[in-house]
Amino acid sequence: MSLVIHPTYFPNILFFSKILNHNRIFFEINDNYIKQSLRNRTLIYHANGVLKLSVPVKYSSKKNRKFKDIEICNDTNWQKKHFKSIKFAYQSSPYFEFYENSFEKLFKKKEKFLIDINLKSIALLFELIDRKLEYTFTEKYYEIYNGYTNSREISNFNFSDKSLSFKKYTQVFETKFGFKENLSMLDLLFNYGPNYYNFLVK
Repeated sequence: MSLVIHPTYFPNILFFSKILNHNRIFFEINDNYIKQSLRNRTLIYHANGVLKLSVPVKYSSKKNRKFKDIEICNDTNWQKKHFKSIKFAYQSSPYFEFYENSFEKLFKKKEKFLIDINLKSIALLFELIDRKLEYTFTEKYYEIYNGYTNSREISNFNFSDKSLSFKKYTQVFETKFGFKENLSMLDLLFNYGPNYYNFLVK
């Protein structure tokens, strides 16, 4: 089965469930970039509840910019801030110390384009479970892909599907705020560990 989906920043659990349950992955990079979406955002479980981490992007007066052309604004050290937030949120989780160095290395290098950091974040999550990320980029934008599973709507910030159900796992701040579903894969990795592949695959 083939899947068309956006490569988002440290994607959520639904995203990973989709790509692990499809044989061919096509990353959509040729449609117009949409602001206030998960393409440059991820959600983690912090001491004060759900925290949104956003990769800053360069402003442009152009109305329509392709996703693949979006550049990161590196005027501030947002990488350091993101890593500190992740560490503070998950340092007491069962598996954070096993993966801390890998994530620290990821945030030390500055990338030019948003899709580059997004792809690296996805590839790292695959690497930590000894799996190789294999994908193809879309060559042009199509509104409809016949014969493909179209999951591009997952990158919309407010996307929801009442028919979906998420299996529960232990979260660091669950006793304080309750279980939060479909957060960044970071949450599942640090709390559940390397067996998350079996957790997500049908």
